[in-house]
Amino acid sequence: MAATSLVSVLASRLFRPAQSCCLRHRPFHLAAVRNEAVVISGKKLAQQIKQEVRQEVEEWVASGNKRPYLSVILVGENPASHSYVLNKTRAAADVEHIDERKICNAVSPDKDVDGFHVINVGRMCLDQYSMLPATPWGVWEIIKRTGIPTLGKNVVVAGRSKNVGMPIAMLLHTDGAHERPGGDATVTICHRYTPKEQLKKHTILADIVVSAAGVRKKAGYITPVPGGVGPMTVAMLMKNTIIAAKKLLRLEEREVLKSKELGVATN
Repeated sequence: MAATSLVSVLASRLFRPAQSCCLRHRPFHLAAVRNEAVVISGKKLAQQIKQEVRQEVEEWVASGNKRPYLSVILVGENPASHSYVLNKTRAAADVEHIDERKICNAVSPDKDVDGFHVINVGRMCLDQYSMLPATPWGVWEIIKRTGIPTLGKNVVVAGRSKNVGMPIAMLLHTDGAHERPGGDATVTICHRYTPKEQLKKHTILADIVVSAAGVRKKAGYITPVPGGVGPMTVAMLMKNTIIAAKKLLRLEEREVLKSKELGVATN
């Protein structure tokens, strides 16, 4: 499933299609399309998040710290991956083609802003603080910032990829009271080997469907392509970058303090 084309669909059994008289009450990132689904503008939400990150970065630099920067390593020739990289090259440098299997775990977990390192994946699965993969985190932020409840709801995730399907399923079903709060939903993961009749049964029962297939006429809320999850992916990547920069500085400060303490003990 291509990260740039992921669509988050919220089924109509929970949310009625918007009526025109209610438009003035809607958040700026929501828009009604006739009597169909309410379109969630990931682009506008991403602008909001990037403004938050921009302010955080400026405060960080104003405090005397180095400005964070992002390096991108591109693996393979997948057009969707190239499109994703193109969208984040303003903050990236040193693009190379390297074997994916060799590089994922060679990156320091503290600098792994894509959340692909085995340590970050493991911590995410254990409901612990970690670098979250940008696309699933973007979907999660869309759901939260739109005010859509997940506690106790039935969710279908169509796709089991390690960088999108699996992480969003983890974020949606895990405990909301843990270190890394989850959505407390009941999640079913469907994939290419799920029989069509079973997929239909699961989606009929679902309150929320996360998929790359548009079902606008049956949905209460839906994200468009383009302008949906794609911009959110880039925004969350920027958020991960400033988080990583701050974490690395804290680690450096601890090392300096430890060295000073060892020096005093030796003398």
